[in-house]
Amino acid sequence: MIIVKYFKQPVFLAGFSIILLFILGSFYYSSVKDSASPSKLLYDETGKIIDQAPFEPSDEYPLGSDQFGNNYLFAIIEGAKYTLGLVLLITIGRMIFSILGSFILLAVPLFIRKFISSLTDIFHFAPLSIFAYLLIAPALVAFSWSYSDFTQFMIATVVLIFLTVPVLALQIANEITILSKEEFIQHAPLLGGGRIHIFIKHILPCLAPKLFLITVQQAGQTLSILAHLAFLKIFVGGFNDITYGEEEDTYVRTFSDSFEWGGLIVQNWSFYYAEPQLVIAPVCCFVLCIIAFNLMISGITRADNPSLRLKKKKSFVSTAAASHAFIPLKKEGMNR
Repeated sequence: MIIVKYFKQPVFLAGFSIILLFILGSFYYSSVKDSASPSKLLYDETGKIIDQAPFEPSDEYPLGSDQFGNNYLFAIIEGAKYTLGLVLLITIGRMIFSILGSFILLAVPLFIRKFISSLTDIFHFAPLSIFAYLLIAPALVAFSWSYSDFTQFMIATVVLIFLTVPVLALQIANEITILSKEEFIQHAPLLGGGRIHIFIKHILPCLAPKLFLITVQQAGQTLSILAHLAFLKIFVGGFNDITYGEEEDTYVRTFSDSFEWGGLIVQNWSFYYAEPQLVIAPVCCFVLCIIAFNLMISGITRADNPSLRLKKKKSFVSTAAASHAFIPLKKEGMNR
């Protein structure tokens, strides 16, 4: 398989291991955790109440706890599978619709493709997080009361999927156009190959490394957008509101349903100055996973471009040759 060569790159393997560790650790914890509700009270050895949730950081609670007594470290671990699972869902959706869109672009006249290209240029310069917020906020913020949780989740997911489909479809269509000009592909119809056969047997194997690179890039970009939406107070992974207080003196707090990292940032943002670890911890997880995706991208690039690995070796040889060429003639015995 084509992916095997990437695992020979230590950089790619390091990034992949970080993502895999988060996902496997999250599923393992979910399978062994106690199903009973956590205690909101903390007792000492004598049974005396010494604290109530949220607990301060300690040996038992390295990052403290939330208002329900959940160990915050374990909450972050449990939320990893939902966060990275959502990233995987959005990324796969983007690639599927982008590939389908590329076929549509290849079927339309060239002037229409150029027109679409000029329209999508804005996505190369404008921040995608702003577009995502403007499209998602009406359903998840302004009119959230009129939509069910599932509908809100689907709206957010669909928006994040189709946000980059026009750009990706155009990029894939251009790659297919370039490959179609290769001599062995142009001669394939002479041997009886149909369009589907040519695409599967000839174009797709050449296009697969590029598609894999784009997939990893989109995963990192999606994770970054989720982090930005969290700071804009957008819950993508589902939420519920809890009202505190009595009569007129009440206030509402929003909590994440799935411990998704973006949701943890949003629900604890008001406590940032009092308990900064509640916000910093999920932010660090976002940063670490984004770095992991960038390491994977770097490993793919190195595996697909052998010249990057040989560059240092070539420069060393040329330097040695140059130093030998400038040896004084007297030392070579030419002026005796």
